[in-house]
Amino acid sequence: MHKFSFVILCLAAFLVLDSYAQLDAHGPYQGKREVGFDLQFLKEIFKHQNSNVIVSPFSVKILLTLIFEASDTSFGSAESQTKKELGTIIQTGGINQTRSFYTQLLDSAQVQNEDFDLNIATNFFVDDFIEVYQKYLQIAKTYYDASVEKVSYSKPTEAAAIINKWVSDSTKGRLREIVTPDGLEGAVITLINVIYFKGLWTFPFPEIPNNLKTFYGSRGKQTNVPYMEQNGHFYYDNSADLGAQILRLPYRGNKLAMYFILPNEGNSVQQVLDRLDNESLHRALWYMEENEVNVTIPRFKIDFSEQLNEPLQTIGIREIFTLNASLPLLARGRGARGEVRVSRIFQKAGITINELGSEAYAATEIQLVNKFGGDGLQIFTANRPFIFFIEDEQFGTMLFAGKVEDPSV
Repeated sequence: MHKFSFVILCLAAFLVLDSYAQLDAHGPYQGKREVGFDLQFLKEIFKHQNSNVIVSPFSVKILLTLIFEASDTSFGSAESQTKKELGTIIQTGGINQTRSFYTQLLDSAQVQNEDFDLNIATNFFVDDFIEVYQKYLQIAKTYYDASVEKVSYSKPTEAAAIINKWVSDSTKGRLREIVTPDGLEGAVITLINVIYFKGLWTFPFPEIPNNLKTFYGSRGKQTNVPYMEQNGHFYYDNSADLGAQILRLPYRGNKLAMYFILPNEGNSVQQVLDRLDNESLHRALWYMEENEVNVTIPRFKIDFSEQLNEPLQTIGIREIFTLNASLPLLARGRGARGEVRVSRIFQKAGITINELGSEAYAATEIQLVNKFGGDGLQIFTANRPFIFFIEDEQFGTMLFAGKVEDPSV
């Protein structure tokens, strides 16, 4: 039985290079966001984790979209259940709008900017005997900037070295190994998406030595952790709908920002998540205004990995994991017999936050087998569990998201 291995790797690194301050010229994204899938995905991940979490919804979504493209049924058959389920990740305007969105976002990521370094890359590593349909290759390259490279999985050590070198090069050496020779046993295709971001806060925090304060974690746990603190003008709102404060910290370059969602006293992260959907998040971010805010947030570092089969199945993406999976454009070639299915979707991610900026990285693996302006000073003190996400504000796209339960871990 052949194993069709589909790997997504997203790596983002945020690192401040200097402390030059500039005005926040662009503000939050004001268009309509398409984050329904992202929030469903996050809720399922967070629900089963009592610890710190960092994931990349974007990385999962772009590769699921590529799998959707592979479920094309233009050969005369009716639309498959596989395509219907994967259609939940497609934007409301349909596949043409989705293709246009990814094309513009990826083109934007390639524009050089002296304030940050952003790289998004996708690559297929295909076994010698697999022949991907030319139509699919054109779609993948034209709309998703995805390339194809032949490898011999019959030589797993060599194949792993090729894949890991591409990952390392694409992430500036930040992630050196995503696959192992043993993990490629029986594989026929590996698809990897990499996100690398290196930047700095628009408004760096001053370094305050020995600024230790209590963090009140879940289940009554209290720890002393280093905090960073500053007064400044930031976009902020105390959302009655969500029962939480929302704070936006921009990165230099007028493109990306990090949002913090802090449940109000007496509310939990889960209670906020229960209220959070595409509409409520849009309203909450729309109501944000520039205020003078005293910001106190902990420094933290998170490393996280999780198999994603079950969360995706829970939110309705099921058939790609079964013998009924219909992915005809990825199932051509000697030995494939037109039958592939997803065996595993896996993601590894990490993030570091400090006074000057942050560093984040993530990797996801999918395996397929033969039958994936304010009212005075506001106080924002993140001394209890909170949610965060990092957004490309040019497109309203959630690149990373997570929650902090205990910054001392």
